[in-house]
Amino acid sequence: MDIFEELIKALTPILKPMGFSKKGNSFYLEAGKNYGVVNFQKSRESTKDVVKFTINFGIYSDVLGQLQYGFNSTAKPEVERCHWQARVGIFMPGIPDYWWNVSTSGNLSGITSNVMGTVQSIMVPEINKRLSDDGLINSWMNESYAGTTEIGRFKYLTTLLKSKGDFDTLNQVVETFMQQSKGKPNTSRAIEHLKEIEYSK
Repeated sequence: MDIFEELIKALTPILKPMGFSKKGNSFYLEAGKNYGVVNFQKSRESTKDVVKFTINFGIYSDVLGQLQYGFNSTAKPEVERCHWQARVGIFMPGIPDYWWNVSTSGNLSGITSNVMGTVQSIMVPEINKRLSDDGLINSWMNESYAGTTEIGRFKYLTTLLKSKGDFDTLNQVVETFMQQSKGKPNTSRAIEHLKEIEYSK
């Protein structure tokens, strides 16, 4: 018995009523053409007797994918392609990188219950907050955790703001970023990006 596969199989009927569909080791929540992704990652340290795993999750914006970053496909995006990404431990107090350990002789229902509780209390609320482009904008404007690099946040945020025609906020974001990154490598990357999205104040 593959305990990892059994775990994911056990979670499927619980997540499905919440709107998630399964593909491989990931579950997808769709909103328009955006996706919330919950991905189960098995550690290379796993053995045949004990499986070690964690959960990654993220948000994929269709606007970002189509307008800027060239992902023109009907395929569901892997969590690595998400524009906002996190690992579950980031939202668990004092546990920046949390992993579960489950043995073949262990209590699968107990682990399933624990994992499901974490998905419901942490991941689903964080995904729902950001599943729309407006939610992503709000997150990148106000949340301390960006779910991407500093320059990634700038690129994604300015792209979405321009697509929505919110030029007042766009100008504010550009001005603030340029002041904070002055003299740093990100300045030239930001300037190049602004040319790509045809930004002019």
